[in-house]
Amino acid sequence: MSHPMHLHGHSFQIVEINGTRIEGALRDTIMVPPKMTVTVALDTNSPGLWAFHCHNLYHLAAGMFSTMAYREIPQSN
Repeated sequence: MSHPMHLHGHSFQIVEINGTRIEGALRDTIMVPPKMTVTVALDTNSPGLWAFHCHNLYHLAAGMFSTMAYREIPQSN
C-alpha cells in the first residue's frame, strides 16, 4: 500500500526514489509506493519539533507518526 507522507512546517525536494536520482518539485507531502524508499532535501530554516506522518487517517491513528527536530546552532565570530 502506498503512503502519502506529510512533513509539517517545511517544503522539501525529492532527490531520489529507490536509489534513482531525480529532480523533483518542492512539496510537503510525497506518495511513497510499497517497499520503496524516498530521499528528500530540505532547508533547516525553521528550528523546532515538527510532525511527520501518513495522511491516511487510519494509519495515523494506528501510530504511523514521527517527529523531526533540530535546533539553531549559533555562529561563532
